Amino acid sequence: MEKEQDVTVAKSAGFCPGVKRAIDKVLELEAAGKKPVYTIGPLIHNKQVTDMLAAKQITSIDRPQQAADKSGVLVIRAHGITPQFQQEIESCSMEVVDATCPLVKHAQNIIAKFAQQGYHTVIVGDGGHAEVIGLLGYTQGKGVVVSGPEEAARLPHFDKVNVVSQTTQQEIVFYQTAEEVKKHADVCQISNTICQPTKDRQKETIELAKSADLVIVVGGRHSANTARLATLCKQLAPAVLHVETEDELEPLPVQRARKIFITAGASTPNWVIDRVAARVRELRKPNAKSILSGWLEKTWRFLVRNCFYTAFAAAALTYVCMRLEGVPTDGRLLTFAGLFVFALTAFNRGAETDPGLNKRFLTAASLAAAAGAILCAGFIGKGALGMGLVFLLAGFAYPYRHLLKLQLVSLPGTKDIVTALGWAYACAFLPAYTHGMALRKAAYLAVFYTVLLVFMRSVTLGFTSANKDLIIGRESFYKAFGMKKTKWAVTLVLAALTAALATLLSLTWKPALVGMLLIGHLYTVFIVIYYYSKSSTRSVKDETLIDGQFFVLWAVSALAAFL
Repeated sequence: MEKEQDVTVAKSAGFCPGVKRAIDKVLELEAAGKKPVYTIGPLIHNKQVTDMLAAKQITSIDRPQQAADKSGVLVIRAHGITPQFQQEIESCSMEVVDATCPLVKHAQNIIAKFAQQGYHTVIVGDGGHAEVIGLLGYTQGKGVVVSGPEEAARLPHFDKVNVVSQTTQQEIVFYQTAEEVKKHADVCQISNTICQPTKDRQKETIELAKSADLVIVVGGRHSANTARLATLCKQLAPAVLHVETEDELEPLPVQRARKIFITAGASTPNWVIDRVAARVRELRKPNAKSILSGWLEKTWRFLVRNCFYTAFAAAALTYVCMRLEGVPTDGRLLTFAGLFVFALTAFNRGAETDPGLNKRFLTAASLAAAAGAILCAGFIGKGALGMGLVFLLAGFAYPYRHLLKLQLVSLPGTKDIVTALGWAYACAFLPAYTHGMALRKAAYLAVFYTVLLVFMRSVTLGFTSANKDLIIGRESFYKAFGMKKTKWAVTLVLAALTAALATLLSLTWKPALVGMLLIGHLYTVFIVIYYYSKSSTRSVKDETLIDGQFFVLWAVSALAAFL
């Protein structure tokens, strides 16, 4: 959990694995060019996410017949559907992708198993909810839905009954209801099908809401699990606010509360949670902050979020590579690297799904930077101009790779690898090539050094979002291979960098420079260790610290020139 200013944000807040899996599936289908994409019912009960999906032409329909384009893809949402409806969908002429949550599938299988043995089924849940409607389809017509023990008290007598739960129900309500159903049956099978993420969320909420003066529940008004979470909090805390966005926060309760606990439903994206938390902290800040410090903070946030900081970091790394290669410091190359990295980073960031980004500005600025990079490359030479055009066009095509049917760039982990190769071209290869040193060992060393550093930088930025809801495809290394394997990969890269620098130092190859780089390397080691255990969504501070390694390496490289 994150705690600051007596404001605690639940560790379990945000998308549950089932919801995240379903959203990833439709986004990967869209990115692969399988358009249009239709979902059977709203994919998620959250307006911010549905608006984002609609912008990508991912449309919700109720039946296959409503699909305007039969060449599209039908996606069964995480809530699941009845077996009869599934047969209808699969018999249509469209491609079907089943994104039913595995834990909902588990509940469906349990119901089907006992129904085949002649058991009646009592489902503890919300009667009109999509998941419950789907579960009822597996009861062989012998199912009934109750919301709690009060409704269960009015049930008839059963010879054999199986009691299951909607996966997002309160556990205490489920067991109280099951005890009541027992009184109405000769044989009662209790199957707790509440999913583990829901249990974890409820456990954390119970523990932390009790000690809070104010609980803020973030999530859609139409989300059943969010509403249920708000109801639970009202039983535990003196004051509860249920908000969809930060704009709905009331300043006075936020400022008066001594301790605040922020939690969210399973369908709430973390960019919404983060903004609510940021707004809460802003409202609780003392008014003593000077106008100058506030202006400086806003300026810094603008520079980092809009990729200017990253551009200067690329220029700093280019200087380090020039020192490694023995290339004279060249302002044209430093400028080109900064503009090149800015253009591609800003353009790709503008194409991301986060609605909080200033996409128009990022796109316009990236195009201006690309024009500047091309102009700069023209001053460097024809070879630099030709290669620069090719790499820039490839980088700008990346967000739209599905239109070109480029399956290679959708392979697992390619996003971080391609990013590393792009930086290596601009920061290491081009300086050596421009000065006729591209085939020297020093150039190979600089390219290898840059690829490893930038790959590690890209993956480490992923650490700051890995347990949250950074909505990206499998091209991201951590998303493709999981955090455990990703951390092992980064550890090996870190060890390889350390060993390479230590070997060069032992061979007395540019000892002053390599020795200083080893000292600067300690900062990179610190960053990796720090983010191994960190799970907060990427912030301005995180980008400042991670890209700060290039400025540290620039500083020690410059210092080495005087030793």
